[in-house]
Amino acid sequence: MRSVILLDIKIDKDEALALLDDYSEFIEKHTGIKHEFWVERRDFSQVPTVVESDGDLKPSPKYRSGLVNEVHSRYGDDGTDNVVMWVHEDNFLYKGIWGQNWSYLYKTYSLQLCRWDKDNPANTFGTLYHEQMHSFDRVVLEEIGVDVNKLFGYDWDAGAVHGAGDWDYIGRKTGRENIEALEQIAPYLARAYAARKERHLNKIDLMTQVISLLSTVVSLLSKKIK
Repeated sequence: MRSVILLDIKIDKDEALALLDDYSEFIEKHTGIKHEFWVERRDFSQVPTVVESDGDLKPSPKYRSGLVNEVHSRYGDDGTDNVVMWVHEDNFLYKGIWGQNWSYLYKTYSLQLCRWDKDNPANTFGTLYHEQMHSFDRVVLEEIGVDVNKLFGYDWDAGAVHGAGDWDYIGRKTGRENIEALEQIAPYLARAYAARKERHLNKIDLMTQVISLLSTVVSLLSKKIK
């Protein structure tokens, strides 16, 4: 699993890296999946907003799209799996939410908006975990064609993430709730992320071959001209 972390400049980078290390260890421990991440700084003090159909105030679709397009210009379709917009609480002006996940709406990524709570690292951890958990069923469906809702017999988002039935709401306690659900989806998630990474590596390999061939052609033409 790979994430591009767009980190608000108001967030202490060392604190963010420490929390990301903790989160990555948590994910690997319970899924066997290594979490790779790249951190980039962003100023989220002024972001255009819109009230959406659910009544919540969120970053505008145009802004979200532009953010993802900029990442896509450097990472391509499969160079990352997640784009995380991590906003310090002082800049988190979005009403009605602590975070949001949009999967496969912007390119082929999962985009997560997450609040950074400066005085509550457990809540910050829980929000990141919560929003990324929202993406897991969609990634599995898109990449390997498995509908975990039917397979597991419950609604992933309502149950495993939002606490319906026998589950807890992720983020209300320690931010590490519902480990059983995470471990349940882990084998399918590993296959899905492996498929994305393999596709990316194959594209890089193909591009390398094309560049090599073009270099050979240029060299031959150069010799012919001489």
